[in-house]
Amino acid sequence: MATTPAVIRVEGLKKAYFNDGVPTHVLHGIDFEIPKGQFVAIMGPSGSGKSTLMQILGFLDNITGGKYLFEGRDVSKMTDDELAMMRGEKIGFIFQSFNLLPKTSVLENVKLPLLYSDVPLRDRDKLALEAIDIVGMRHRINNLSNQLSGGERQRVAVARALVRKPSVIFADEPTGNLDSKNGQAIMDTLLDLNLNQGHTIILVTHETDTAAYAERILTLRDGKLVGDRRTNGERHKLGDTELRK
Repeated sequence: MATTPAVIRVEGLKKAYFNDGVPTHVLHGIDFEIPKGQFVAIMGPSGSGKSTLMQILGFLDNITGGKYLFEGRDVSKMTDDELAMMRGEKIGFIFQSFNLLPKTSVLENVKLPLLYSDVPLRDRDKLALEAIDIVGMRHRINNLSNQLSGGERQRVAVARALVRKPSVIFADEPTGNLDSKNGQAIMDTLLDLNLNQGHTIILVTHETDTAAYAERILTLRDGKLVGDRRTNGERHKLGDTELRK
């Protein structure tokens, strides 16, 4: 019986940037795969290549060697239009700096990914409100994003990432601009999305406490994959217990 392909699979993945024909090698032949529904953290020191890897996996940058398969499709063979479509429909992004429009309401910020989609206008408010309800921000839908606290802004960013029901959610240092209480709340939300709604989550972080929410940690150093391990799962199991009460 045929097996379902991993949602993400990379084989010998390489990335180099060129300046006047001189290459700077950033990623050096990386191999791994991520099954659907897994919560993975990518860790590594500054300059290790983790942000570059996330940009490649999220269709924001191209590889220069090896293979990248997304849901079984070779990404290097996709046209620019296909990549844009995949980025819009299959990927949700959560950034450290929130990336919200400051003088725009919560509802309108969450609806932004639908702007260039084929989702009918009549359905957009409904989808946005569903995503807003998931993060508990219904009471703030008419507030401007610059009227919110940092934790509230990141919740809105999570809702925006969810609005198109993506296959994979990428979270790039999502707690970096938050205090510990709000950071934990955001990570609990991501854990809930993974455990109870089946979202595949790829987290880029340098914080070990944040990475502990994942069930698997990939470690990069000098552009190479030097670690791929399962976590002890205490935080993951705790979240599973607490969130299912």
